[in-house]
Amino acid sequence: MLIRKAVQAMRFKYDLFISYASENKDIADYIVDKIEKRGYKCFIAPRDIRTGSEYAVEIIRGISNSTAVLLVFSSKSDKSHYVLREINSAVSRNRPIIPLRIEDFLPSEAMEFYLGPTHWLDAFPTVLDVHLDKVVAIFSGMNNTVTETKEENHRIIGPELLKIEDISKIGMDYTALTMKEIEIDYLCIPSDRYEMNDSIEGTFDDWKQTVKEYENDTSILLVKNDEVIGYCDMYPVMEEAYANLISGQVIIRDSMIDLFCMGGTFDVYIAMIGIVPEDATQANYLMIFDWIFQHLDEWDENDVHVNRVGISVYSNMLEKFITRFGFEYRGLNPAKGKVFETTVQSLKNNSLIKKRYPSFCK
Repeated sequence: MLIRKAVQAMRFKYDLFISYASENKDIADYIVDKIEKRGYKCFIAPRDIRTGSEYAVEIIRGISNSTAVLLVFSSKSDKSHYVLREINSAVSRNRPIIPLRIEDFLPSEAMEFYLGPTHWLDAFPTVLDVHLDKVVAIFSGMNNTVTETKEENHRIIGPELLKIEDISKIGMDYTALTMKEIEIDYLCIPSDRYEMNDSIEGTFDDWKQTVKEYENDTSILLVKNDEVIGYCDMYPVMEEAYANLISGQVIIRDSMIDLFCMGGTFDVYIAMIGIVPEDATQANYLMIFDWIFQHLDEWDENDVHVNRVGISVYSNMLEKFITRFGFEYRGLNPAKGKVFETTVQSLKNNSLIKKRYPSFCK
């Protein structure tokens, strides 16, 4: 397919996005004050979060509209799940990262993965003007306009569903997809209502391993204008793991996924149905449920029979769907998301499902 392209220059609204741990807020505020007195503009939360807006959405907006990201690095920020998610989004958007180390502390493997062979600026034990002069010299030497190449004819306009195995159609690989799914989780699981960190959610390597090994047959993507705007993960899991998931003791890991390629009877857990807030419409949720019921039907035809179905829920609209489908509340998972459960037989007896998915109910 021939793709026509239009090129335009976009000026960034901010010179720097400040990524920091809450324990280092005083230092971050000091840095912003000093840099802005030099005539530059920073995005720092919570100051620049617009009233009434979703926090994570505003963070992504800030990163997208900044020339570069200044990482105020310390032992606290290294362990911060939210700082890591900010750096994940910066890397996925090709934003330069300037790491300012305010403590004699080496980065974890997770942080090193994102930063790569970056030159560190050391500013400990005290952040001085000379350190900030170096920061300013770095980002002021960058072009604060970006040349955007926009495709006038997208490969996938959508919204429509896309299999993991077809991600090359939208110019993605497994690494880019992993970073995108992590960002969608960040947007869909807001920190003011849920608890999420690497010990609960898993590391980048955990995510990427699951994507590569299992998700061609257990996941689906929702794509719009060649961008992934949502996804669903649905896994056949081992019996003991299913019991632990339903009781809220654990979040799913790839070690819990059962060997289902040779058929059998399994319990299934829907680990995530996530759609970015601006596209979280009823129609888009319904599109994913269409895939779920179609996929359960296809599994059954291939001797992969499902008994019970559990799901983690992080949105009000998703909860409305599954309660209409007859799922029953079981409790909270470690991230404070709601856990629901039903059986395939109950789904087949549901009047709404009978009407929309008659093939599944046969």
